[in-house]
Amino acid sequence: MVDSLKQAYRDYLVDLIRFPSLTGQEEACARYVLDSLKALGVEAYIDAAGNVVGELRRGKGPAVLLNTHLDVVAPGNEDAWRPYTPFGGDVDGDLVIGRGASDIKGGLAAQFFAFKRFKEALDAGRSFEGTLLFSAVVHEEAAEMLGMRALIEETLPRRGQPVDLCIVGEPTGGLAALGQRGKVEIAVTTRGKTAHSSEPALGINALEKMIPVTRYVFEEMPLQFKAGTPQALNSVTITDCVVKPGRMSVIPDLCEISIDRRYMPGEELSALLAEFEGLFDRLRAADPDFKAAAVPRSYREKTWTGYEREVIKYHPPWNTDPDLPIVKKALAGLEKTGQNPQRLFWKFGTDGSMTAALHHIPTIGYSHGGIEWAHQPQERVSLTEMCKTVEGTFAMAAEVLKLT
Repeated sequence: MVDSLKQAYRDYLVDLIRFPSLTGQEEACARYVLDSLKALGVEAYIDAAGNVVGELRRGKGPAVLLNTHLDVVAPGNEDAWRPYTPFGGDVDGDLVIGRGASDIKGGLAAQFFAFKRFKEALDAGRSFEGTLLFSAVVHEEAAEMLGMRALIEETLPRRGQPVDLCIVGEPTGGLAALGQRGKVEIAVTTRGKTAHSSEPALGINALEKMIPVTRYVFEEMPLQFKAGTPQALNSVTITDCVVKPGRMSVIPDLCEISIDRRYMPGEELSALLAEFEGLFDRLRAADPDFKAAAVPRSYREKTWTGYEREVIKYHPPWNTDPDLPIVKKALAGLEKTGQNPQRLFWKFGTDGSMTAALHHIPTIGYSHGGIEWAHQPQERVSLTEMCKTVEGTFAMAAEVLKLT
């Protein structure tokens, strides 16, 4: 049984990796997963945003959502992958290597096989109470939850389908993630006045006005994140800087920086923005020419189906209470397999922000994919370990849904 699962899992994961499903380019992978679900004989569909959903409904009872995503990040320098290839789905002994192996196609394949095992149990005459949902969503890597928002706020509500527990298959190294830091991309702009660069005093250089802001971010803000404080896991850095018009011999009248701000549960986005407004007030008091604004970065995003929305680049932080009855049941099911994972608090963002932070759905992150391999060259998973993810995911859902 273990060897047959490992072989089937390996083949399925290799197929998934061979789809270079960058964000916005998930169609081929989505249709492959849809066909896989339909081959099981379950109700399955692609929603308006391009998310793939499979359903097993068995009357009243809780609804468990298995969730991963279809998109992967770009492979980067392909020389760093040698002797492997990013989208080759290379197999090296117990390892499958390729972009998305850990984040998150290894988890997607594991959840698919857990879902498949449920269908096989039903076909064998077993029963459960409630609904098991499988989902593989689009646009997760873009860090704005566009696909997940469509699923949770539009697709499932239109079908009258609530969610009582979400299991997210992001890499945890086999631990149980019960929370994550928040992330927001803050755009700070300073304004000035153009002039010929041969006469800089006739203009107001927006880049010069940004200097005290960058000093604040790099030098003062990190001092707030002291060890032993609730903000100890916070972080802040600048990831981009653009000046406009950005031409030779022209003093720039606009400067914009991108700030990556990570924050903890209990902190609100409004407070993070207010911190910058306080800084701006102090700078305006000393410099009447200082003009600045700070807003969450937003974009107009479109999925492969043409579904389009304005989105904010953020993942709010969340915690799941391990003493919630449905969470205790799920973790008890996991323990019955012999796994007794320690708790994990993710530092990176996931679509769990949509379920847990914004919709208060108890959420557990779980996969034997290695966090250290996410977004890395030669990204990989162990077949032996990922088969444990299949078993553990199945066990958690089976305990909650009372599979008999």
